[in-house]
Amino acid sequence: MNYKAGVCNFCGTGCGHILNVEGGAVNGVFALQGHPVSKGRLCVRGWHMHELLRDSQRIDSPMIKKNGRFEKAGYDEAISLVAKKLGEYKNPSSEIAFLASPRSSNEDGYLLMKLARSVFKTNNISLDSESGHRNSLNVLHRGTGMAGMLGSLEDIKKAEYILVIGTDLTRQNPIIGSEIHMAARAGSKVVTVGSKLTQIAKLSDVHLQLKPGSKKVFLAAVAKSLIEENLHDAEFIQKHTEGFDGFANSLGSLSHNDISSITGLGLEDIKTVARDLATAKTAMVFFTSGISGLDEDTVSYIYNLFVIAGKIGKEGCGVNPVTGICNLQGGYDMGLAPDLLTGFRPISDKSAAKSFSDAWGAGFPDEPGRGVYEMLADKSSGLKALVVVDHDESIVRQAEAIKKLDFVVYVGSFENPFAEYADVVIPSAAYVEYDGTYTSTDRRVQLSRKKTEPAEGVMPAWRIFTGIAEKASARWSYSSPADVMAEIAKLTPSYSGISYDRFSGVGGIQWPCDGRRPEGTRYFRVDDAASKIKLAGVTGSFKTMRPSGEYPWLLMVGKANHFWHQNNLMKRTFIPKREYNATLLLYPKGYVEISGDDAKKLQVRDRWPVNIVSQYGSMKVAVRVSDEVRSETAFVPYFIQDMITEFLLAHNELIIEQGEDAIIPIRIEKV
Repeated sequence: MNYKAGVCNFCGTGCGHILNVEGGAVNGVFALQGHPVSKGRLCVRGWHMHELLRDSQRIDSPMIKKNGRFEKAGYDEAISLVAKKLGEYKNPSSEIAFLASPRSSNEDGYLLMKLARSVFKTNNISLDSESGHRNSLNVLHRGTGMAGMLGSLEDIKKAEYILVIGTDLTRQNPIIGSEIHMAARAGSKVVTVGSKLTQIAKLSDVHLQLKPGSKKVFLAAVAKSLIEENLHDAEFIQKHTEGFDGFANSLGSLSHNDISSITGLGLEDIKTVARDLATAKTAMVFFTSGISGLDEDTVSYIYNLFVIAGKIGKEGCGVNPVTGICNLQGGYDMGLAPDLLTGFRPISDKSAAKSFSDAWGAGFPDEPGRGVYEMLADKSSGLKALVVVDHDESIVRQAEAIKKLDFVVYVGSFENPFAEYADVVIPSAAYVEYDGTYTSTDRRVQLSRKKTEPAEGVMPAWRIFTGIAEKASARWSYSSPADVMAEIAKLTPSYSGISYDRFSGVGGIQWPCDGRRPEGTRYFRVDDAASKIKLAGVTGSFKTMRPSGEYPWLLMVGKANHFWHQNNLMKRTFIPKREYNATLLLYPKGYVEISGDDAKKLQVRDRWPVNIVSQYGSMKVAVRVSDEVRSETAFVPYFIQDMITEFLLAHNELIIEQGEDAIIPIRIEKV
């Protein structure tokens, strides 16, 4: 048997695994004992990676749509057509856009960004990102200069106090959830805060079940209590930070009566959190895209709370956004955003922009572009051509806008509903079929070595992008992904010490990795900051969505464990798919969770139909009686395509305004 170590490619945890490769196929997967994060564990998704890699629904030949039907073509013909068509647009800054994948390797993402900017002269490139992760990176970068997790997953056990906000890590990132649970068993105090009684909440020492939409008020209240009780770290604040007085003044409008009525918690609960956070020697906070998706203001309160408590900049501490997709962090590191270059540097940074232009031998627009979803939603955007790389099904929500485009290209490994909208489909090799690096949620860059051969003739994405560039008369001279990483390191200070020669053993290298920190950086160190840590600016506004007489319930919209099945890859693994199908047997059109008390008031039972009615629309759905939600609140997970299109899109503006953790006032009617 041939066993080869590698990196799991599902969520952003970056677990280590061993693949059993026989006869050119992946026949099994095993946990990697020596990995510093996963430590010999895999979640149910990771244990079934081999099923994905053996899936028969692979795209094995380029295809070009002629007279409304796909015909097989060669790579040269397909690549030449893409280069020719994209090169014909006279105003590429508004007419061409690229949508990158958060599952692409760093090298693939970087070359797609380079292709868009230097060859086709557009900054309209964005990442098919989890809602709001960019918000977290914005806040952390402005405050500390580090656009990534301030702590390390290796250090969870070193935190005396762990705060988990608005997410069920045991389901979305199970190995991180497991690590937190193990820390709790070893003596760390784990407190979860959210509107649902999640699995990780049940495993915590304390769960504070807030009223929906009140997380920001809760965080502000804890910060206010720290200051009022003189529990903030005054020495740390004076020595290392700036902006404290402005933040403290912004909390003045928050009254004690408002705190209790908005959050549903007693003031003593708030004070206990403040005291425990202040007295702990080390503390961490974790939150995923559901909370990040609220807005930058909420993330700013999380960050400011830990700054004034003195719980960043040292071992065992950190503000830690958690990504749900394997290389989402790496995608932003590679500049896959309309306004960013690699290393989270803005296009407006003329010095940085010049270094790229000089290295590439080609200029690019100096004005930021627009995101793909923003352009598709704007009928006046002028968008005419779109290139999309391997993705989940969310973009299909924009089907009507996509159908109106002149030219659509899809580059991907697996069959996908989106491919039907494309004019050209180009297959790419799967991640185990070529070398590439991936950056997990704690800035851990790991090298995944080639383990199997792709289907005959199928090319890796980096070669496809290089081929398109060459057909468009650019001269790229890469012979391997290692060459691409060498260019990334040359242009990206935080990656400057990373090269393929540096990867040995398991566990990767956490950026920043440079001449000053050649072994990488496990956690943000306050002494490494180029200037004083800045507290984030906040609005000081604490308005929340309230129920009314006509709409007395508050509906929460968000992820459940079923969310993973909007993921094009998860549908190809047996046991997770079986669990999903079992849920569909019970709730074929989705469900709404309500409390047992509310079910009695409505005189309904589990699986009985109800109408959910808001001022924007209505939806007929089955009831799921649950102990996870408070009375007069409800929860709808989006895992049914029709649910997304028929009901949630009617609330699109509200969801965009509030983020993924949106709150919708509703009434529930028995059918």
